[in-house]
Amino acid sequence: MKPTFTDLDLEQRLNYGDGCTFVPDFIFTANCRHHDFNYARGGWLIDKFKADWDMCRLMFGDSSLWWHYVVTVIYWLGLTLLPFSYFFFYWGRYNDLDTILEIDTMI
Repeated sequence: MKPTFTDLDLEQRLNYGDGCTFVPDFIFTANCRHHDFNYARGGWLIDKFKADWDMCRLMFGDSSLWWHYVVTVIYWLGLTLLPFSYFFFYWGRYNDLDTILEIDTMI
């Protein structure tokens, strides 16, 4: 069974990953941390697309201003269309929780 972000305790969730990495976090730091976890968990192409869509869905849920929605669409397009995001995803079978936490220390 693949690990989920909710398998982490609150402290781990608050500090996992580095946020939105190359772009501003704005109000979306928690969503970006969740996305970092999903990328570290790994999987196949469908898992990458699901991780990107989950981030978009969570960002829409946190959006309250018109420009939040614009930022969400831009981030989602960047993750799905630009090739550099594919280098950050862990391809192959799912990593276990210990490996995911180890990957976080390398970020």
